[in-house]
Amino acid sequence: MPLKRPSQLELQDVVSNGGHTLVLTGELDIASCPELVGTVLQICSLGTSALVLDLSNVTFMGSTGLSAILSARGLCAKHGCEFMLIPGPDQVQRLFELAGVLDRLPFETGEVGAPRGEPA
Repeated sequence: MPLKRPSQLELQDVVSNGGHTLVLTGELDIASCPELVGTVLQICSLGTSALVLDLSNVTFMGSTGLSAILSARGLCAKHGCEFMLIPGPDQVQRLFELAGVLDRLPFETGEVGAPRGEPA
């Protein structure tokens, strides 16, 4: 019987001005996606105004991770919560490109380290 690998994803919830930024660190894969979707649902249920997923520290993301991010976007839309993504490393962004959704997702385009505000 194979051993179940523990989730290799860390989620840090940073709350600021009524919005939440979830900083994802590690692997967004089949083992960790339920944790991400559950956390997004919990945050949306609180009536938050905005949710940002920070993918800059994601070391691996497969198709299940992509599906979880699309689910997160849907949950935000259902709860009237603004949804935004901070781009991940090249290999993560490449998955969005290969799936044909890169230009259809709301990625922040500011300079690294620049303060976030309303999109221009």
